[in-house]
Amino acid sequence: MREKKVNQASLKIACVPCSQSESVRGRLGGRFWARACILFFAFILRSAYAFYAYNHTFKEYKTEGQQVSALDPDGYNRLGVALIERGELSLTPGRLETSREPFYPLLLAAVHFFFGLSPIVGITLNVLIGVLCCWMTYAVTLSVFQNERVGLFSLLLAAFFPEWIYFSATMFREPLIILLSLIWILLWQKYSSSRNGWAYAGMGTAFGLLCLTRSPFIPIGGAFALLAASKIKLKDWARTIGIFLLCAFVLEGIWTYRNERILKRWVAGASMGGSVMYLSLLYNYSRPDIPLEYPLGAGKDPVISVVLARHLTLDQAEPIFYQSCLKILIHHPLVFWDAFIHKVMKLWRPYPNPGWKYPHSLFALSSLSLIGLFSGGGIMLLGLWGSVLAWRNGYPIGFLILFPMLMSVVYGLFWAVMRYHTTLMVGVIPQAAYALDALLSRKES
Repeated sequence: MREKKVNQASLKIACVPCSQSESVRGRLGGRFWARACILFFAFILRSAYAFYAYNHTFKEYKTEGQQVSALDPDGYNRLGVALIERGELSLTPGRLETSREPFYPLLLAAVHFFFGLSPIVGITLNVLIGVLCCWMTYAVTLSVFQNERVGLFSLLLAAFFPEWIYFSATMFREPLIILLSLIWILLWQKYSSSRNGWAYAGMGTAFGLLCLTRSPFIPIGGAFALLAASKIKLKDWARTIGIFLLCAFVLEGIWTYRNERILKRWVAGASMGGSVMYLSLLYNYSRPDIPLEYPLGAGKDPVISVVLARHLTLDQAEPIFYQSCLKILIHHPLVFWDAFIHKVMKLWRPYPNPGWKYPHSLFALSSLSLIGLFSGGGIMLLGLWGSVLAWRNGYPIGFLILFPMLMSVVYGLFWAVMRYHTTLMVGVIPQAAYALDALLSRKES
C-alpha cells in the first residue's frame, strides 16, 4: 500500500509539465534563500550588538570584577565558571546555591569546558540560541498555519524584534527560556492528536528543563496537563500525559532531592520565590527608581525585622515570606490584588524600561523606548487581531493563547520585570504573522 502511494505521487510529479515543475522548484529554492537570508541577518544583528555591548562594558568599568558583573548581572555565567573551577554550583566558595535554577549554569559550564572561561563564550552561546529561537518560531508558525508566507513573516518578526536581539546578546537566560518554550509548543502542535509516546517524552523533557531554567513555569505544566487531558481519550492518558509528567518529574525530582539535602525542606524550583513575592507586595509602584530589595536593607518592615533578628538567610526565611504573603491575601486582599494588577500591567507594557540601559547612553535608551513601542506594541496589536482571526478560522492556537495568559497569572503572583516580557511574545508572534499576512492578502485582492 505504501509503495502504491509512492508510485502514485511519482506519477503525478512526472505528469507535471516541465515549465510548471521548474517554477515549483524555483519557488522552493526562493523560499530556502529567503529563510537563509533572514537567519543570516538575525545572526549578524545579534553578533554586532553583542560586540558593541561587550566593548562598551569593558570601557565603562575599570576592574575585571566590575566588567564580569556587568556582563553577567544575574550571576549565571559565574555559576557555570564555578562548576568548572571548583565543581560547585555556588557564587560563594563552600556555600551551595539553591536560589538559582541549575540548567542554564550547567549549559554554560559545558561550553566553557570545551571553549574556555572567557565571557565571550557565554555571549556567543546566547547569540546562537537567539538565532535558533528565530528558526523555531518559524517552525511553530508553519505547524499551526501550514502557510509558508505566514511562516516567513514570523521569521522576520522574530529576527528583527529588538527585545530578542537585545537579550540574545547578553548573559541573561531569556533566549534559552524562549527556545525550550518553543520546542515544547512545537511538539504539542505536531503531536497533540497522536499517541506518540516519544513526542510526549520530548515535551516532558523540554518542560522539565524549562522549569530548571525558570521555576515559575512549574504551574503552567499543570494547566497544560488539563488542556491535554481534554483532547486525549482517557485510555491514552498513560502513554501521553503520563509520560509527559514522568519525564518532567524525573528532572525536577533530582534537583528537589538535592535542595532537600541542603535546606532540609522541599524546594522544587529556586529558593527565592517567597522573598521576591513578599517584596513585590511592599513595592511602591509609583517609584520605579527604588529597587525591589530596598526593604531588606532598611529593616523597617516587621517581617523582615524578624528575619534579620533571627540571622536567617533569604533561603532559610522562605517559609516565613510565603506565610506572610498568605496573611496579606487573607487580611489585606486589596494590597495583594493591587500589586497583582500592577505586575501584570508591567509585564505587558509594550516598551522598554530602564533595565535596557545596560550598554546604552540616555539618548540610546530613549531611542530604544520609541523603537520598542512601535515593535512590541505593534506585534501585540497584530497578535491580538491575528488570534481572533485564527480562532474564527479554526486554527489550533489554544496553547499559543494559553501560554502568555498563564505566564501573566504566574508573574502577577511573583514579580514581573521587563525581560520576562520577551517570553510572552512566543505566544504572540505567530498570530501577528498571520494577521500581517491577512492584511497583505486584502491589499493584493
